[in-house]
Amino acid sequence: MIAKDPNAQISVITGAWAVPLFNSNLNFSTIRKMAAKLQKVESEHLNTLRSPYTKARVRVWTMAEFIETPMEHLQALIDEISPRALPRLTEAPTMSDLGGFGQFLQNLKNQGMHPHLMGDFPKGDDPDQTLQPARKPYLVK
Repeated sequence: MIAKDPNAQISVITGAWAVPLFNSNLNFSTIRKMAAKLQKVESEHLNTLRSPYTKARVRVWTMAEFIETPMEHLQALIDEISPRALPRLTEAPTMSDLGGFGQFLQNLKNQGMHPHLMGDFPKGDDPDQTLQPARKPYLVK
């Protein structure tokens, strides 16, 4: 129903559900089943948001896109939802350590799942291998 509201603004970071699974100490077969279920639910949700009946303003980022430049995306959201001009963001919130996340996604692929909603993460242990470092914000007068 929210997607049909022309006054609604919906912003989604796809694949973010994988971070708690990555940080969990569960058996990998359990993680894989949960990941497949969550990806299916999110995929159905995205299909609803992409429906021709959707009237809300929808913005979708993959997790890899969002992590690449979080300040730009967060500032765009704040500018869009704030009723008055607020000061620009000066620093990004503390992010979870994603060292090994690319390997985690590769392991899901090796187990027969295709985790496509997260975006392109490097397969090594370092998430910054192919992702560019976040740019520092600056003020233009």
